Amino acid sequence: MINHLAPVQNPTPPSGSPVLVSGASFAGLATAFWLDRLGYQVTIIEVASGLRRGGTPVDIEGETIGILERMGMFDAVRARALPPRAFAFKDADDRSLGGFGVEGSSRARFEIHRDDLLDILFSGIDGSVEVLFGRSIKQLEDGPDGVTVTLDDGTRRTFALVFGCDGNRSNTRKLVFGDEENFTYFMGGYVYLKVVPVTGILPPNVSEVFSVPGRTAILNGYDDRTDIGLAFRTEGEIEYDYRDRAQQRALIRDHFDGLGWKVPTALKHVGTGDDFYFDRINQIRMPSWSKGRVVLVGDAGYCVSPVAGMGGSMAIIGAGRIADALERHGADYAAAFQDYHDKLHAFVEEVQERAANDGMATIFPTDDAEMTERDRKLREGELGL
Repeated sequence: MINHLAPVQNPTPPSGSPVLVSGASFAGLATAFWLDRLGYQVTIIEVASGLRRGGTPVDIEGETIGILERMGMFDAVRARALPPRAFAFKDADDRSLGGFGVEGSSRARFEIHRDDLLDILFSGIDGSVEVLFGRSIKQLEDGPDGVTVTLDDGTRRTFALVFGCDGNRSNTRKLVFGDEENFTYFMGGYVYLKVVPVTGILPPNVSEVFSVPGRTAILNGYDDRTDIGLAFRTEGEIEYDYRDRAQQRALIRDHFDGLGWKVPTALKHVGTGDDFYFDRINQIRMPSWSKGRVVLVGDAGYCVSPVAGMGGSMAIIGAGRIADALERHGADYAAAFQDYHDKLHAFVEEVQERAANDGMATIFPTDDAEMTERDRKLREGELGL
C-alpha cells in the first residue's frame, strides 16, 4: 500500500500555483507527486495515448530507496522486486569468463519491471493531478508572471512553472534551449533492445554478455520473458531514419550476422515486430538545467545513458532533489532551480564519466586492447559493476 499521508518536512506550499509537467514517465510522475504534495496545482501532459509501457527492468538503489521511502512507495516496490540476478561474461563456446553471483554486490539494490514501477508511481498521483494524454507542447512563452503554453491542439494556458520531464529527446529542451545536438554527447555506438515472451534462451535470474571487438550481445533471463540487447560501436554517428523500423532491424542484422554464441537465436527475434528500442548510445550534458521558469528533470537534462544502469533511479532522484529545493526556497523559483543544479550536478557528472569510460570499455569493448584488459580484470577479480 502507498502511504499518501507521509508528511513533507517543513512544508511551504505556494498557494495553489498552476504548474505543468511535460512527460508521464518516471521523472514526470515522481515530479508531479512532489509538486502536488507541496501544494501546487499540477497538470501533466504526455504525447502518448497512455503510459509508455514495455522496456527492460529498472534498478533501484542508493538515494532512490530513501526517496521512495519518503514517498510512501518503497514497500510497494520491494513487494514487486525481481529475484537477485547473477551476471556472467561468456565466450563463443558459452564458457564463463567470469562474473558475479547473486551475492556479488554489497550494495542494497532492487530490480523491478518497468511497468510495475510506472503503475506504482502513477497510483501516487491518480485523481490528485490533471493528466492529459495525447498532448504535446507546441510553443512556450516565458513572461514575468508565468509561462504561456500552446499545446498541439491550439489550447493556450499559463503556468507559474514548467518542468521538462520528457526524456532523452526532450521536446521541452528543444523549445527552450535549442538544438539537442548542442547538448548530446555521443558515446560511440548504437543499441537495440527488445523484450520477448520467450524463455529457455538462458536460465531465469541470470544476465549473460558475449562480446567481440566492436559488438556485444546481452541477454537478461526472467521466468516469463527474455531481454535482448545488441550493441555495436562506431567511430562517428551514422545516418538512419529513426522512423524506419525496417532499416534499423537491417542495421542490427548487418552487424551481427555470422556471430556465434546465442546471437543467431537472438537475431531470430529481431525480424519480428516493431516493438523495440533502437538509438545511439548518448548522454545529455548541459551547463544549466533551467532557463527562466522552465526546468528539466531526469533524462531531459542529464541522461546518463543505458550503460550507467541508473536511468530510472536518476529520474526519481532528480524529482526528489527539485522538490527539496522548491521547499527550501518557496516562491523564489530561480534560487530553487540553481540550488537543485548546484547540489546534483557533481553526482550526475560522476555517473556520466563512469559510464562513458569504464562502463563502455567493460560492456561494449571497441577493440582487442579493451577486450584483453576487460578479460584480465575478470580473471583477477578487479571488475565491478
